Amino acid sequence: MTGDVQHAPRAEDDLEMSGKAKILIADDHRMITEAVARLLDRTGAFEAHVVGTLAEAIQELSRDTSYDLVLLDVRMPGMSGLDSVRRVVARAGDAKVALFSGEADRRFVAGAVKLGARGLIPKTMPLKSLVSALHFVLSGEIFLPAETPASLTEGTAEPNTESLTELELSILRFAADGMTNKEIALQIDGTEVAVKMHMRAICQKLNARNRTHAAIIARQLTLI
Repeated sequence: MTGDVQHAPRAEDDLEMSGKAKILIADDHRMITEAVARLLDRTGAFEAHVVGTLAEAIQELSRDTSYDLVLLDVRMPGMSGLDSVRRVVARAGDAKVALFSGEADRRFVAGAVKLGARGLIPKTMPLKSLVSALHFVLSGEIFLPAETPASLTEGTAEPNTESLTELELSILRFAADGMTNKEIALQIDGTEVAVKMHMRAICQKLNARNRTHAAIIARQLTLI
């Protein structure tokens, strides 16, 4: 898929940068990330570094505050939805943070942008378009693909993910792992009736038909 900037001229024409832009690629797909890092290094405009987990990304951003941009994979180890995006944005300081993924739900992307992320850069972008997208984000703009990929799934109604409580998220994770209501009740030190009530509330908030559908939606939104 070919990505392009929207509603703005070529950002690299306006972007004034001294030296190379320092980029942290946080992604556990080593073959992809190392290939992207090499390609970016060869352009002479970027200095790319790679980490493979959320913990490593947080640690690296804490250790080195000179990064200009973080490319954040939404499905690497340690990521748990928008809360993880919030943590990275907070830790990144002055560095821009953009989602870097082969697939992401449009509602998740919208939520991430509200938290300060600078949009979504698809992993499948050709190098020339990728470089333009990176310059665009570095200039302070929000980048989104010109063509919305099929993987940015579109629901019939907007789920109210922000109102999900920590307990509901825990119950949702247990349900997604295949636990019964009785097993979940033991995990949360509650009753089966309470679990059923929580599941009903979860389904209402996610506009889900049942617990299986709720788990699917939650995974698409990277909530669990």
